Amino acid sequence: MHEGYLVVYVDAVECVELPNVISMSQYADGGKMASKPCVTSGRYIQRMSNDCKGCCFDLGEAVGDCACPFTTLYLGFLRRHHERFVGDPRTAQQWLSLARFEEVQQGKTHEQAKTLRQQLGGWH
Repeated sequence: MHEGYLVVYVDAVECVELPNVISMSQYADGGKMASKPCVTSGRYIQRMSNDCKGCCFDLGEAVGDCACPFTTLYLGFLRRHHERFVGDPRTAQQWLSLARFEEVQQGKTHEQAKTLRQQLGGWH
């Protein structure tokens, strides 16, 4: 991943890029260097790449058989870590997206995300 960033981005400087990529992508330092984790929904992946082209999942759905797993996991992450990040101004937009869902919908999303994480090997 580190080498990929150095190849793709002309403004990537190794001494800055390496800790930032590791910190953001894996939140490996618990937030000491990067103040927000790099998490995203299916819609963002669709906007930034062509990886969703031809996908059978509905990017706007987080619950149900047709729900996009990335959207489900994204919203589940936000709900699980609400207390930790809600006061961080850099994540304000993410909490607004979570607030659009009714509490019942959030509970269903949380449960589906939990099931997906278990299927993926128990990711936390």
